[in-house]
Amino acid sequence: MVKKEKSGFTLIEMIIVIVILGIIGLIIGRIINSATRGYQSRAAMKELQSSGRLVMDFLESELRYAVPNSVRILAGSTSMEYGRTNFGGHYNSISGTAMDVDDDLSGRDFSGKWLVVYNTSPADFYGGSSVFPITGNTASRITCTTTISRDSPYQRYYVCDSAVKVSQNGNGLIYYSDYTPGNVEAHGQFLCREVQSVLFALQPGSLAAEPTVSITLKLESNSLPLTLKLQVRLVNFP
Repeated sequence: MVKKEKSGFTLIEMIIVIVILGIIGLIIGRIINSATRGYQSRAAMKELQSSGRLVMDFLESELRYAVPNSVRILAGSTSMEYGRTNFGGHYNSISGTAMDVDDDLSGRDFSGKWLVVYNTSPADFYGGSSVFPITGNTASRITCTTTISRDSPYQRYYVCDSAVKVSQNGNGLIYYSDYTPGNVEAHGQFLCREVQSVLFALQPGSLAAEPTVSITLKLESNSLPLTLKLQVRLVNFP
Protein backbone atom coordinates (compact mmCIF):
# COMPACT_ATOMS: atom_id res chain seq x y z
CA MET A 1 0.00 0.00 0.00
CA VAL A 2 1.48 3.31 -1.12
CA LYS A 3 1.16 6.28 1.25
CA LYS A 4 0.05 9.60 -0.28
CA GLU A 5 2.09 12.63 0.63
CA LYS A 6 0.18 15.47 2.27
CA SER A 7 0.18 18.64 0.13
CA GLY A 8 0.18 22.18 1.59
CA PHE A 9 2.07 25.44 2.00
CA THR A 10 5.44 25.51 3.52
CA LEU A 11 6.30 28.34 5.90
CA ILE A 12 8.44 30.02 3.27
CA GLU A 13 5.64 29.88 0.71
CA MET A 14 3.22 31.41 3.21
CA ILE A 15 5.65 34.24 3.94
CA ILE A 16 6.09 34.90 0.22
CA VAL A 17 2.29 35.00 -0.29
CA ILE A 18 1.85 37.38 2.66
CA VAL A 19 4.57 39.68 1.33
CA ILE A 20 3.05 39.70 -2.17
CA LEU A 21 -0.43 40.40 -0.79
CA GLY A 22 1.02 43.20 1.34
CA ILE A 23 2.66 44.79 -1.69
CA ILE A 24 -0.55 44.52 -3.72
CA GLY A 25 -2.54 45.99 -0.83
CA LEU A 26 -0.09 48.87 -0.50
CA ILE A 27 -0.34 49.66 -4.21
CA ILE A 28 -4.14 49.51 -4.17
CA GLY A 29 -4.22 51.64 -1.01
CA ARG A 30 -2.08 54.30 -2.62
CA ILE A 31 -4.27 54.33 -5.71
CA ILE A 32 -7.42 54.69 -3.60
CA ASN A 33 -5.78 57.33 -1.39
CA SER A 34 -4.66 59.31 -4.43
CA ALA A 35 -8.13 59.14 -5.96
CA THR A 36 -9.69 60.20 -2.65
CA ARG A 37 -7.33 63.15 -2.30
CA GLY A 38 -8.06 64.16 -5.88
CA TYR A 39 -11.79 64.04 -5.25
CA GLN A 40 -11.45 66.01 -2.01
CA SER A 41 -9.31 68.63 -3.75
CA ARG A 42 -11.84 69.03 -6.56
CA ALA A 43 -14.70 69.24 -4.06
CA ALA A 44 -12.84 71.84 -1.97
CA MET A 45 -12.03 73.93 -5.05
CA LYS A 46 -15.62 73.73 -6.26
CA GLU A 47 -16.89 74.88 -2.87
CA LEU A 48 -14.31 77.68 -2.80
CA GLN A 49 -15.29 78.85 -6.29
CA SER A 50 -18.99 78.76 -5.40
CA SER A 51 -18.44 80.73 -2.20
CA GLY A 52 -16.25 83.32 -3.90
CA ARG A 53 -18.58 83.72 -6.86
CA LEU A 54 -21.61 84.27 -4.62
CA VAL A 55 -19.75 87.00 -2.73
CA MET A 56 -18.68 88.77 -5.92
CA ASP A 57 -22.18 88.60 -7.42
CA PHE A 58 -23.68 89.97 -4.20
CA LEU A 59 -21.24 92.89 -3.99
CA GLU A 60 -21.73 93.69 -7.67
CA SER A 61 -25.51 93.92 -7.25
CA GLU A 62 -25.16 96.17 -4.19
CA LEU A 63 -22.53 98.48 -5.67
CA ARG A 64 -24.47 99.00 -8.89
CA TYR A 65 -27.25 100.61 -6.86
CA ALA A 66 -25.17 102.30 -4.17
CA VAL A 67 -25.86 105.95 -3.38
CA PRO A 68 -23.94 107.95 -6.01
CA ASN A 69 -20.57 109.21 -4.73
CA SER A 70 -20.92 107.35 -1.42
CA VAL A 71 -18.28 104.67 -2.02
CA ARG A 72 -15.04 105.12 -0.11
CA ILE A 73 -12.03 102.86 0.46
CA LEU A 74 -10.63 102.51 3.99
CA ALA A 75 -7.95 100.76 6.07
CA GLY A 76 -5.22 100.29 3.52
CA SER A 77 -7.65 99.20 0.79
CA THR A 78 -8.95 96.22 2.82
CA SER A 79 -12.29 97.87 3.68
CA MET A 80 -14.99 99.51 1.60
CA GLU A 81 -17.99 101.57 2.68
CA TYR A 82 -21.04 102.79 0.76
CA GLY A 83 -24.67 103.81 1.11
CA ARG A 84 -27.23 101.12 0.27
CA THR A 85 -30.23 102.40 -1.68
CA ASN A 86 -33.79 101.35 -1.02
CA PHE A 87 -35.46 103.47 -3.70
CA GLY A 88 -34.76 106.34 -6.05
CA GLY A 89 -36.50 108.63 -8.50
CA HIS A 90 -37.25 112.23 -9.44
CA TYR A 91 -38.96 114.95 -7.44
CA ASN A 92 -41.08 117.92 -8.41
CA SER A 93 -40.38 120.34 -5.58
CA ILE A 94 -38.85 120.79 -2.13
CA SER A 95 -40.41 122.89 0.61
CA GLY A 96 -38.80 122.95 4.03
CA THR A 97 -38.83 119.41 5.38
CA ALA A 98 -41.06 118.04 2.60
CA MET A 99 -40.33 116.74 -0.88
CA ASP A 100 -43.06 116.16 -3.46
CA VAL A 101 -41.97 113.36 -5.77
CA ASP A 102 -42.79 112.35 -9.31
CA ASP A 103 -43.23 108.70 -8.29
CA ASP A 104 -45.98 106.57 -6.79
CA LEU A 105 -44.88 105.65 -3.27
CA SER A 106 -48.08 103.79 -2.38
CA GLY A 107 -47.35 100.79 -0.19
CA ARG A 108 -43.84 101.98 0.67
CA ASP A 109 -42.70 102.95 4.14
CA PHE A 110 -39.54 105.05 4.34
CA SER A 111 -39.78 105.79 8.07
CA GLY A 112 -36.38 105.50 9.75
CA LYS A 113 -34.51 105.69 6.45
CA TRP A 114 -32.58 108.59 4.92
CA LEU A 115 -33.32 110.87 2.00
CA VAL A 116 -30.21 111.65 -0.04
CA VAL A 117 -30.21 114.68 -2.33
CA TYR A 118 -27.37 115.77 -4.63
CA ASN A 119 -24.60 113.85 -2.93
CA THR A 120 -21.40 114.90 -4.68
CA SER A 121 -18.76 113.24 -2.47
CA PRO A 122 -18.27 110.67 0.31
CA ALA A 123 -17.55 113.59 2.67
CA ASP A 124 -21.05 114.97 2.04
CA PHE A 125 -22.67 111.58 2.60
CA TYR A 126 -20.85 110.54 5.78
CA GLY A 127 -20.75 114.11 7.08
CA GLY A 128 -24.52 114.33 6.75
CA SER A 129 -24.84 117.44 4.58
CA SER A 130 -26.67 115.55 1.82
CA VAL A 131 -28.52 113.09 4.09
CA PHE A 132 -31.85 113.84 5.78
CA PRO A 133 -33.63 111.47 8.23
CA ILE A 134 -37.12 110.52 7.02
CA THR A 135 -40.09 110.59 9.40
CA GLY A 136 -42.60 109.20 6.92
CA ASN A 137 -44.15 109.42 3.49
CA THR A 138 -47.41 109.44 1.59
CA ALA A 139 -48.01 108.26 -1.97
CA SER A 140 -46.37 111.40 -3.37
CA ARG A 141 -44.53 113.14 -0.52
CA ILE A 142 -41.52 112.38 1.67
CA THR A 143 -41.19 114.22 4.99
CA CYS A 144 -37.93 114.59 6.91
CA THR A 145 -37.04 115.65 10.45
CA THR A 146 -34.82 118.50 9.22
CA THR A 147 -34.99 121.03 6.41
CA ILE A 148 -33.96 119.55 3.06
CA SER A 149 -31.16 121.98 2.29
CA ARG A 150 -29.97 120.37 -0.95
CA ASP A 151 -31.42 120.71 -4.43
CA SER A 152 -30.39 118.48 -7.32
CA PRO A 153 -30.05 120.18 -10.72
CA TYR A 154 -31.41 116.93 -12.14
CA GLN A 155 -34.18 116.69 -9.50
CA ARG A 156 -33.03 113.24 -8.46
CA TYR A 157 -33.36 111.74 -5.01
CA TYR A 158 -32.39 108.46 -3.35
CA VAL A 159 -33.67 106.67 -0.27
CA CYS A 160 -30.90 105.01 1.73
CA ASP A 161 -31.79 102.29 4.25
CA SER A 162 -28.28 101.77 5.66
CA ALA A 163 -24.62 102.52 5.41
CA VAL A 164 -22.64 99.36 4.61
CA LYS A 165 -19.05 98.38 5.32
CA VAL A 166 -17.30 95.33 3.84
CA SER A 167 -14.02 94.48 5.54
CA GLN A 168 -11.57 91.63 6.05
CA ASN A 169 -11.29 90.40 9.62
CA GLY A 170 -8.84 87.54 10.06
CA ASN A 171 -9.73 84.90 7.47
CA GLY A 172 -13.27 86.19 7.02
CA LEU A 173 -14.91 88.85 4.85
CA ILE A 174 -17.43 90.67 7.06
CA TYR A 175 -20.55 92.59 5.97
CA TYR A 176 -21.61 95.35 8.37
CA SER A 177 -24.98 97.04 7.88
CA ASP A 178 -27.98 98.62 9.63
CA TYR A 179 -26.17 101.69 10.90
CA THR A 180 -26.47 105.42 10.27
CA PRO A 181 -24.19 106.97 7.62
CA GLY A 182 -21.21 108.48 9.39
CA ASN A 183 -21.59 106.34 12.51
CA VAL A 184 -19.50 103.36 13.60
CA GLU A 185 -20.68 99.97 12.32
CA ALA A 186 -22.05 97.66 15.01
CA HIS A 187 -22.82 94.08 14.07
CA GLY A 188 -21.54 92.15 11.08
CA GLN A 189 -22.01 88.81 9.39
CA PHE A 190 -19.68 86.62 7.36
CA LEU A 191 -19.87 86.90 3.60
CA CYS A 192 -17.27 84.16 3.24
CA ARG A 193 -14.39 82.50 5.07
CA GLU A 194 -11.01 81.12 3.96
CA VAL A 195 -9.98 84.66 2.97
CA GLN A 196 -6.27 85.24 2.48
CA SER A 197 -6.57 88.85 1.35
CA VAL A 198 -8.95 91.35 -0.19
CA LEU A 199 -8.11 94.54 -2.05
CA PHE A 200 -10.58 97.31 -2.93
CA ALA A 201 -9.76 100.14 -5.35
CA LEU A 202 -11.85 103.10 -6.52
CA GLN A 203 -11.25 104.71 -9.87
CA PRO A 204 -12.91 108.17 -9.92
CA GLY A 205 -15.18 108.99 -12.82
CA SER A 206 -14.77 111.65 -15.48
CA LEU A 207 -16.87 113.30 -18.16
CA ALA A 208 -16.05 110.39 -20.45
CA ALA A 209 -16.22 107.46 -18.02
CA GLU A 210 -18.17 106.27 -15.00
CA PRO A 211 -16.38 105.64 -11.69
CA THR A 212 -15.47 102.00 -11.07
CA VAL A 213 -14.71 99.83 -8.07
CA SER A 214 -12.22 96.98 -8.47
CA ILE A 215 -12.18 94.04 -6.06
CA THR A 216 -9.48 91.37 -5.81
CA LEU A 217 -10.40 88.51 -3.48
CA LYS A 218 -7.91 85.75 -2.66
CA LEU A 219 -9.20 82.57 -1.01
CA GLU A 220 -7.44 79.39 0.07
CA SER A 221 -8.72 76.04 1.32
CA ASN A 222 -6.67 72.88 1.92
CA SER A 223 -3.64 74.61 0.37
CA LEU A 224 -5.67 75.31 -2.79
CA PRO A 225 -5.48 79.01 -3.77
CA LEU A 226 -8.14 80.89 -5.73
CA THR A 227 -8.07 84.51 -6.93
CA LEU A 228 -11.24 86.28 -8.07
CA LYS A 229 -11.39 89.73 -9.63
CA LEU A 230 -14.34 92.03 -10.24
CA GLN A 231 -14.82 95.50 -11.69
CA VAL A 232 -18.11 97.32 -11.13
CA ARG A 233 -19.28 100.50 -12.82
CA LEU A 234 -21.06 102.82 -10.42
CA VAL A 235 -24.09 105.02 -10.90
CA ASN A 236 -22.89 108.63 -11.02
CA PHE A 237 -26.06 110.67 -11.31
CA PRO A 238 -26.63 112.62 -8.08
